[in-house]
Amino acid sequence: MTNQVARAQKVEKMTNLEASENPIGFTEAISEMVSVDWLTLVDHRTCVQLSEPLERVYEKFRQADVSFMAVLDKERVIGLCARHEIGMQLGSQYGFSLFGKAPVRDHLVALPLLINPKQLWADVLQRVFSRTGASFNQDVLLVDDRTTFLGLISVQTLVRLQTRLLMQSIAQLEQKQAEISRRNQQMTEDLRMAREMQLAMLPRTMPTIPPGVAPEASAIRVLSHYAPLGLVSGDFFEILPISDTAIAVLIADVMGHGVQAALVMAMMRALIQDHSDAATDPGEFLTALNRNLCEILEDSSLPTFASAFSLVIDFSAGELRYANAGHPCPIHFHHETGRAVHLDCEKSSNGGVLGVRADVTYRTGKAALKEGDAVLLFTDGLFEIRGEDGDILGQDRLFELAAANMTLSGEVLLQELINEVQGFSPQRQFEDDVCLVTVEIADVTFDKPV
Repeated sequence: MTNQVARAQKVEKMTNLEASENPIGFTEAISEMVSVDWLTLVDHRTCVQLSEPLERVYEKFRQADVSFMAVLDKERVIGLCARHEIGMQLGSQYGFSLFGKAPVRDHLVALPLLINPKQLWADVLQRVFSRTGASFNQDVLLVDDRTTFLGLISVQTLVRLQTRLLMQSIAQLEQKQAEISRRNQQMTEDLRMAREMQLAMLPRTMPTIPPGVAPEASAIRVLSHYAPLGLVSGDFFEILPISDTAIAVLIADVMGHGVQAALVMAMMRALIQDHSDAATDPGEFLTALNRNLCEILEDSSLPTFASAFSLVIDFSAGELRYANAGHPCPIHFHHETGRAVHLDCEKSSNGGVLGVRADVTYRTGKAALKEGDAVLLFTDGLFEIRGEDGDILGQDRLFELAAANMTLSGEVLLQELINEVQGFSPQRQFEDDVCLVTVEIADVTFDKPV
């Protein structure tokens, strides 16, 4: 459909008004972009004095060929008289003899519409086209502040005005829409670039233990799945080698999603690098991150926070060390016993999320590190997915799915878990950003450097 056809349909819809229609939508849809000189729209200034008899008024109607005339008391408007109604009064068999001498003031139309040149066109058109019945076709009386008669404007003239204003409005709205589309396109391109940069910041090369060995010979294997809901995300993870026998994994989720969350995420990444020396102790690490994040967000008017979980896999000590800041607890797969358990986050859950209270000290918890074990870390987007009845999957059912698949490993475990979680949703779609990281322990008895 061409723009011309679309415009014509819009105009036809707005101008072909039935008497019972109320074009409030029209007047609300168009902003006050133009002004109207009402005096230039006056169709005629035909008038009679209130005491003139109907027979003389009728003769004026015949000579002037108008449908309505103003009725005045000298220069002040009293009301409006209609050719049709006076003609009916005088057109009967005894009309002239009965009503010919009657003053016109006794035969005025009900509720005439008076407007002032100072009034906004949107308000006037709303009043004009809100009229119903026979009053819809009445001329409009233009008067000044003292109700001095200025002229009569026909409804046909007002329909033409409405059409002209509508066409101007459509043109301006189309121009604005084009500008909005151009800016949206630019914003989308900027967001795509931001997405590429965000993805580029994610760990690409996973560390090996011992350092430098081939991935298949490493005592540790780290795999991840990252799926932003939009172009950019507030979910992220970081892998930090902290010694030849230990690495640190941090997973975090900034409140919300989109640009704001992505910006906070970028700030947190910078803080992580600044405090990487503290990463060997997860509690100390999160405490430092929280203190600096609170300082940055102190002057912000937007409520922002982030959940985070810091995990250290330390082969020399034979243990997992971890601290939690309001984040979903990871799942620990015990190869030796064939059981899956949540890491005991109560040992390390102190003070809640990052970015709220600067005086929080996070505790460090510990768990034994065994050969064949695995740890699954994730953000809440993985389990905050709705089923057909609107019920959320939740952490308990996610735990059951993960435990049922714990014999799988690597990419197979991640993909199977994602497939089963998405299968819970009728649309098979996540409703939030999703980030998963698995850490698999292949061997805890490798030759450690002397």
